[in-house]
Amino acid sequence: MRRLAQALLGLAAYLSPGLAAQAATQWDYYLYTGVAHRATIAFQQFADEVKKRTNGELIINVRPAGELPFKATEVVKVVGDGQVQMGSGSPGFIAGSVNIGTVGNHFGLIRTYEEMDKAMPIIAKYTDPHFQKYGAKILYAWSWPTQHIFGRGAPIRTLDDFAGRKIRTVAPQEAEMLKRLGASTVALTTPEVAVAMERGMMDGLVTAPTTIIAAKLQDFLTWTWVSELHMGGPNYELVNVAAYEALAPDVRAALDSVAAEWGAVMNKTMKDGDDGDMKLLEDNPKIEMIHAKPEDIETLRGKMDDYLDSWAKENGDDAVAMVKELRETLGR
Repeated sequence: MRRLAQALLGLAAYLSPGLAAQAATQWDYYLYTGVAHRATIAFQQFADEVKKRTNGELIINVRPAGELPFKATEVVKVVGDGQVQMGSGSPGFIAGSVNIGTVGNHFGLIRTYEEMDKAMPIIAKYTDPHFQKYGAKILYAWSWPTQHIFGRGAPIRTLDDFAGRKIRTVAPQEAEMLKRLGASTVALTTPEVAVAMERGMMDGLVTAPTTIIAAKLQDFLTWTWVSELHMGGPNYELVNVAAYEALAPDVRAALDSVAAEWGAVMNKTMKDGDDGDMKLLEDNPKIEMIHAKPEDIETLRGKMDDYLDSWAKENGDDAVAMVKELRETLGR
């Protein structure tokens, strides 16, 4: 009878492939980028590679912006609570939960992908314990490209031109910089930016060329202040700790092996794409490319240098130690 039962189960699995699929672990991966965004495409490739290396035992369902009823600012909580098993955390959106993780948004601290490669292990060491307090952890991280200021109307040519301007930003460090330059900040999600610019509710925004092109904002722009303010990262790909630890050891090892590679994959994807997008903006006759004067960048650095240390003190011993180590490593 036992052999007959085993044979029947084997036949049922053969006739109903769906029964085997039900044995796979299914995860949801919350994103704040749209379905056609190059970051979303790369995340789907990550999910495909995980499925391949786990022999289909872990299936990660990528959920682009708008597919799940969560806000980008809620990602740490929804991942930690297990409402989704993975989530993408922009440094501009996690400040309310893990402010220490926004260190990359400080002006002039991390300016290139090469510097981010040096900085990321340090940032992860001090930041991950703060994510774990919520029940989440860093699976891997990467960076958006260098941030510039894009706008319409009278262009920004010098630091004096910031006075009275309304600039959209999502990072508190950028907001402080703009405040010190006499500008005010506007907090808007990316889909709201085009309407706000069209209606004159804002004069510009801090972002990277890849976001401008992805959101089709180039039609609203008349100038770009090419200034290399800072890198747009780290962007944290978070995983629910309980879900991660519940994986079979071999499945978890396979997931880790893909994750160990994917930060570099994302960085190359974003850098290559951003270089191309910047070229598109440079070739657009309606957009004036204004390169920040070196003396203005030095003046701005002087205005902001004390802020990094005061920010660290406000965020506790881990932030102070992290900033100290970053300064030493990067020569800042």
